[in-house]
Amino acid sequence: MKPIQCQSCGMMFPKEDMGTNRDKTLNEDYCQNCFQDGEFTNHHLTLHGLEIHLLEMAKVHNEITLEEAQQIIRVLPDLKRWRMNNI
Repeated sequence: MKPIQCQSCGMMFPKEDMGTNRDKTLNEDYCQNCFQDGEFTNHHLTLHGLEIHLLEMAKVHNEITLEEAQQIIRVLPDLKRWRMNNI
């Protein structure tokens, strides 16, 4: 099965890691790390803060490569959570 790109953090995730809506149904747009029970897990997260987090994941924690982090950062403004027309 094809992984899904989270519309908040930009990371790819499998279907079993989908976030949940308030009614406990699965949300196909967001991963469980970003979205649970119908709301974002980090309400104070900014686009800039997420960019820094992704770079730290690559440089400090080695969870993703620097190239992967840079690729994700390029698409973040186009994701549902960060699009200016969602305001």
